[in-house]
Amino acid sequence: MVQHRTRDATDTDIDSARLERLRHVAIMYGDAVGIIDALRIQGWSEDGLTIPQMRLLWALRDEDGLPVGVLAEHLGVNPSTITGHVDRLVRQGLVRRVEDPADRRIVRNFLTDEGDATVGALRRIAGTFIVNILKRLDDMQLARLEAALGDLNRAAEEARRA
Repeated sequence: MVQHRTRDATDTDIDSARLERLRHVAIMYGDAVGIIDALRIQGWSEDGLTIPQMRLLWALRDEDGLPVGVLAEHLGVNPSTITGHVDRLVRQGLVRRVEDPADRRIVRNFLTDEGDATVGALRRIAGTFIVNILKRLDDMQLARLEAALGDLNRAAEEARRA
């Protein structure tokens, strides 16, 4: 498995009150993510997909044409693991492989139209579900959440690059 460099949450530069707050927020984040996970898993299983296969499809939806090594790095797994998932997705007609014309040693992976439609349908279902939750927030709450999620996404991107 590809190891990500992360600092232990018990680093001495974090005081105990902040550490406790970080842990509390992490639990709240997990609870929030869990709201949508059940819906996603139901959709994936109806399409005969595993969670790792769906993560791979989401990655290609975000950045189509990635080679196995880059996909593995993005998903934090070994390239051999990705190869097996891509093989199954190719057989299911959701992904296609294309030799890179500039470097024939590189094989790029692309969503097929069916793969794109599958991911799009699951995103629409999840999006509708989330919108039905978010519409219960007033404008101030929504603005705070929007800012906080922007901060979280930026911090996650920084941590990924670290």
